[in-house]
Amino acid sequence: MRKGLWLLAAGALLGACAPRITAEPLPGVRVDVPVQVPPPGGPSQPAGQAQSGVTAPAIKVLPGNPLPPAGSAFVDDFSSYPTGAVLPVVAPDRYGLLRTGGDWQKITVEEAFAPDGRLDKAVRMEGGYGEGFLTTGAEDWTDYRVSFRLKTLEACCTHSHIRARLFLDGSGSRALEFQIGFGPEGVKLVKLAGGQSFTLLHRRELENTARAVMRDGNWHDIAFELRSDGTVKIFVDRTEVVNWKDPDYHRGGFGIGPVGVTFQLDDLKVERL
Repeated sequence: MRKGLWLLAAGALLGACAPRITAEPLPGVRVDVPVQVPPPGGPSQPAGQAQSGVTAPAIKVLPGNPLPPAGSAFVDDFSSYPTGAVLPVVAPDRYGLLRTGGDWQKITVEEAFAPDGRLDKAVRMEGGYGEGFLTTGAEDWTDYRVSFRLKTLEACCTHSHIRARLFLDGSGSRALEFQIGFGPEGVKLVKLAGGQSFTLLHRRELENTARAVMRDGNWHDIAFELRSDGTVKIFVDRTEVVNWKDPDYHRGGFGIGPVGVTFQLDDLKVERL
């Protein structure tokens, strides 16, 4: 009996003295919160409460983070977040989630290979039929540039595509949406208003560009330049694929999401124009 008590005491002492391993987050990033997105509230569970019973941070459609000052940039390479973390949960002040379907989007931090073969981290996004968007920004964002690297890991079918939403309002239901995907569709710019959509621009001649982004397994550079006069410019691998001026677009946040595709996103950068 004494021997058993001695072993228990020794185990407790060793546990207390063991070093604690913690991730080094970016300044202001929270890592002490649940890493699951809370489901919608139901009869047995209030909205905003995680499955474990711990209240998770409120996930907004747009986080409301300000644009960086002129001459500087917000840059996130995602290396400081814990592997497996759900990005809008660990950094709710920088990222939001726009849900457009019944389920939530998988948006997790994972290990990824950099273009030179180094092990790095990136955000993994998986989408069945387009359940949502990872978002950043606020309703008053205007005259800004957002850029990132993107690599497709898997695309299931001919309708698979990646879409980026340029918000016209805070809810994201009114927006311009850029689509790039499989098939002969090339790239599109579509205007959304509630349940309605209108195709503004359709460049089928960019089928090969779109197919490379969806299929070749390489990193691609994507950039958006968005101005208060309604000018929208979009670049894929430094080549302009969209140049459009819209009378209804003046300001708003940014979102990106998959439809029938899994991709990694890295080196997000936001700067004023």
